[in-house]
Amino acid sequence: MLIQDKLAWDNNLEKNLAFLQTLGVDCVALELPDRPGANPAVDCSTPAAATAFFSKAKATVAAHGMELRTVLATSGFEEVKRGLPGRDEKIAWLQNAVQAMGTVGIPILAYNFKLLNSKLLRSAPTQGRGTSTYISFDYAEYLKKPAPPVTPPVSEAQVRDNLHYFLKAQIPACEKAGVRMALHPDDPPVPLGTPALAGAAHVVSSLDDYQRIFDLVPSPSNGMLFCQGCVTEMKGVDVYDAIRKMGGMNKIVMVHFRNVRGEFPHFQETFVDNGDVDMFRAMQAYRDAGFKGPFSLDHSPMFPGAEVANQAFVIGYLRALIQAVYR
Repeated sequence: MLIQDKLAWDNNLEKNLAFLQTLGVDCVALELPDRPGANPAVDCSTPAAATAFFSKAKATVAAHGMELRTVLATSGFEEVKRGLPGRDEKIAWLQNAVQAMGTVGIPILAYNFKLLNSKLLRSAPTQGRGTSTYISFDYAEYLKKPAPPVTPPVSEAQVRDNLHYFLKAQIPACEKAGVRMALHPDDPPVPLGTPALAGAAHVVSSLDDYQRIFDLVPSPSNGMLFCQGCVTEMKGVDVYDAIRKMGGMNKIVMVHFRNVRGEFPHFQETFVDNGDVDMFRAMQAYRDAGFKGPFSLDHSPMFPGAEVANQAFVIGYLRALIQAVYR
């Protein structure tokens, strides 16, 4: 059962790898830029260049006793999501990455289809445990100070068409490479009938949305990043049933193991032990569904030294749950 954390290929790489190894992380998710030049060290302009980079990256991570298991295509790629000129070039960039991932043995490509960064779709933070504050969303408060609207506006039908176009191009490449794609939910997940936040259409906000996406291009490579926080925020969804349903379909590729309090239209992102979800019961549901990881960290309450302290806390909490449940 694998615990995963993410990092960027930057000047702090060796320091961060040593830190994750010390905490007992099993595998790493590496952030991928969406274009040449965004990070000169990361080149996916051709399959050969991508293979050279990922071979080096995999060896670097392995030297610290961990596995490079996931590539994160979660920032940028606006041309793909909005159907803008240049999307075919961005898709080719990802196809080169996927081919290289298959060659060197990196099995997961995580992505989202959000038109806006989730940080823009929040209300003010709220008081958390002790001196911490929790990232929060209150729909009524958000409407008083909404995010700038998406320009030009993109309809729900257009976003669905753009996602279909992307999957038709990308899934065959993933199948050939033996890579599984893991789609993150909308954050926040906006219920059907609620106006799109900032005019940014939401097409991954329910389990029904996921089923439609799986049906667009049926394939074992067309999977889900099960963000436990976002699924819990989905109005009326029982997260334990959702784990069993998606896990039973073998659609959970990786998990963001985090906790929240509330659901849309108002929720808080809490410490892992301080929300509505019984995390022991959730871990049992993953076990019963046959899921073995990776369980990945995601989002952190805010307080002095939050990132490092919360990393250590969640990794220790995860390790204890895994040892208690997966026996």
